[in-house]
Amino acid sequence: MKTRIFTILFLVLCVLGFSQNNESNYPNFIGLNIESVKNNLDWEILQNATGDLNKDGFEDYSLIIESKDSVLEKRCSDCFLLKNKARILLVFLNKDGEKKVTIQNNRFIARGDEGGMANYIEPELSIENQLLTIYYQFTRSNQSYTFGFRNDQMEIVRAESNGVESWSGNFESDKYDFIKNVITSEIGNISQDKVKTEIIKINSKPKTLSEFGEMYDWEIAENKYL
Repeated sequence: MKTRIFTILFLVLCVLGFSQNNESNYPNFIGLNIESVKNNLDWEILQNATGDLNKDGFEDYSLIIESKDSVLEKRCSDCFLLKNKARILLVFLNKDGEKKVTIQNNRFIARGDEGGMANYIEPELSIENQLLTIYYQFTRSNQSYTFGFRNDQMEIVRAESNGVESWSGNFESDKYDFIKNVITSEIGNISQDKVKTEIIKINSKPKTLSEFGEMYDWEIAENKYL
């Protein structure tokens, strides 16, 4: 009897793990206008940005929305199911005079408790010069991702990672250029002028915004993750 109970519990957990990783558990906002998204009672707007993304002369829109209630999510293959307030990134393009969702990513935006030593993180969102940038400020580091339209798709065009150790003053800065396909990596100490610079070739194909999973699960080069 006990064996049967444990088996049932195991199967239930497996099903939960599968279902919470299934994209169908998130609302499908593709094709909806801004008002329809704003009127969804289960989600609230966390960040927004406006600007022309696809060089058509019309103002486009991007939103990060957050679930009002915590939901069970499995945020990596080795992670446990944990309760989080889910976050979704939406990009609205102007179609026939109306802004509609054309890009939706349910996994990429870090949740509020995924900031390491920072108790809570919330990304900044901006659109400038036809580029969408997502920026995170952590306790002793920062991370940014910048996307632009190439070949009719919104792809990563650049990214930047900066961090410093509080106890030693050692710092590391990585600038990813997906146009030139190189990483400019610098290491040094904030108390010294000497900086070691290394240029690393990027062999990975740029990902589209829709293809991004959780932060830092994409290895660009050895020990270089986005």
